[in-house]
Amino acid sequence: MQRREQYLLIGLVAAVVLWFGGGLVSSQIMGPLRDKQAELTRLETKNDESTKSLLLLAKQRKNLSDWTRRSLPPDPVKGKNRPSALNAQRLYQDWLHDLAQLSGFDDLKVLPDRTSVSKDNVYVSVSVKIEADARYEQLCRFLDRFYRTDLLHRVASLRVTTNESEGDPLLKIVLEAEGLALIKAPQVRRLFSQTILAEDLLDDATVMIVTDNEDFPTKPGFRIRVRNEYMKVTAIDGTAWTIERGQDATTPANHPLGTIVGHVRQNDEVSERSADEIKQMLSTNIFVKPAPPVQYKPRISTLSEKIVTRGKPIDFNIVFLGYDPSRGKPEFSLVEPLLPGARLDKVTGKFSWNPSADQKTGTYTFKFDIKHPSAAGGKLVESVKIALIEPNTAPKVATGPVPVVFLGRTWKFSPTATDAETSSAKLTWKLGEGSPAGMEIDSKTGVMTWTPGDSVDVGDVTVSVVVSDDGTPPQSTTQSLKLKVQDDAAMFTFLTTIFSVNGNVLAKLYDRSQDKQTELRVGTQFAVADIKGTVTRIDQKYLLFNSTDGLHRLELGQSLREFTTEKVDKIEVPDATLPANAGSKATTKEAPVEADVEERSVD
Repeated sequence: MQRREQYLLIGLVAAVVLWFGGGLVSSQIMGPLRDKQAELTRLETKNDESTKSLLLLAKQRKNLSDWTRRSLPPDPVKGKNRPSALNAQRLYQDWLHDLAQLSGFDDLKVLPDRTSVSKDNVYVSVSVKIEADARYEQLCRFLDRFYRTDLLHRVASLRVTTNESEGDPLLKIVLEAEGLALIKAPQVRRLFSQTILAEDLLDDATVMIVTDNEDFPTKPGFRIRVRNEYMKVTAIDGTAWTIERGQDATTPANHPLGTIVGHVRQNDEVSERSADEIKQMLSTNIFVKPAPPVQYKPRISTLSEKIVTRGKPIDFNIVFLGYDPSRGKPEFSLVEPLLPGARLDKVTGKFSWNPSADQKTGTYTFKFDIKHPSAAGGKLVESVKIALIEPNTAPKVATGPVPVVFLGRTWKFSPTATDAETSSAKLTWKLGEGSPAGMEIDSKTGVMTWTPGDSVDVGDVTVSVVVSDDGTPPQSTTQSLKLKVQDDAAMFTFLTTIFSVNGNVLAKLYDRSQDKQTELRVGTQFAVADIKGTVTRIDQKYLLFNSTDGLHRLELGQSLREFTTEKVDKIEVPDATLPANAGSKATTKEAPVEADVEERSVD
């Protein structure tokens, strides 16, 4: 038999043995192995279940410990009496009352409600009812502070009603708060730890001194409450605490020695909202009709051409309007090329420019852009023109002698002014404060006029005039004038007598206001009030006198104010060296003085 045939025979015999003996091998060898595998699987499953039970038990123990720490304090259990928590209800009621007041509730009522004991006598549930009026923001702050307080409590029910839907309506609030007192919790006299201020605490102080810190956290970072102010303790040095004032939208205030300092125990599972989150929450007032969708059209407020005087800086704000504030704040920047001294604040949009001494005068354009998602393409490009000018000097006033003011007569005076940058024709005039009644000034020429009545007192009067130019910016100068007000003596001075003595014709003026006589002859110069003249002729019933404005005639019995003007081609001024009657029609014979006196007079 060949080797190949031997191999085939061996394989055939093996196949027959396996076919007829396989069941025996499976039952004798593989069966026990499978049983052991099944037992191992069962034991592993049982171990997993035991592990889960232990973990669940540990978690429940932790929860029970946490609940006990957060529990309201139960009342002592006496004998077989049912558990109670009246003390817890009273403390809880006081705490809710303070919290509602701090949050701004008005017309506040905080009343105890029902209590109930669990079937297995594990806890006592206490309820407190709050009725009040409040705004939406005040309600949100109350609820935020309520849930961030580390107590075993909840809002069981809340009913809010209002008859308004515009603006910030007043809400009618009915709230039921429910707290739990676990029977196994420790029995304490107050909800939170307390201490007392050992020194006065001013509103700007950052360190407070307390009498003791027993039952307070040993590590900084906890919150306290002193009356209506929340504070955060950031460092501890015995009984000296470093604090951050005015936390949680409260206001720093002065707190006197002996004020209670309470621990505000916070729930770590409730995170504190940021200012932006609170703002977002308040913006979604469900009691107000939602505002219609806003169509944002970014733009800047109108920027007219600005003017800056050399040597003086200029600054102004670029105001960005019509953008969506929820998408961030705008970013301001100048566009190159930049002029020396020009600045634009990136955040506020405040522009400033302090031109250098060698900067030429003229109008300059400053281009800037404002980046914001509301703008088309994310950017708005604008510009502003600024004119640089030389400094404008104030006008100079020249007054000269000021004429006397006579009662009842029109007074006129013309001050003059010059300006280095403005022509006199473009200057404007006005009277200063306290000017006499009835006084006027021409705004273009500066001519002053005044006709004082008899009610004006005689004496000195101070008047101020203000002259302004049309420069940029306009400059003004105030000049004081001292006026002398007098009675009008010419009105009371009369031509009373014309007479001749030894051929000399003379006249007399009589001032009734001063009981004063003045003797005149041809060639005599006189001045009464504002009337000045030289006598040129004395006739039997009148005299003629010459002044700068012509030849005038004064009749016997008339006052100087009643003279008339003569129409003549040429005014002759008499020679004062000639006899007094030269040129006069009145003549007399030569005779002794005492025998040759002829007089015409008027009473």
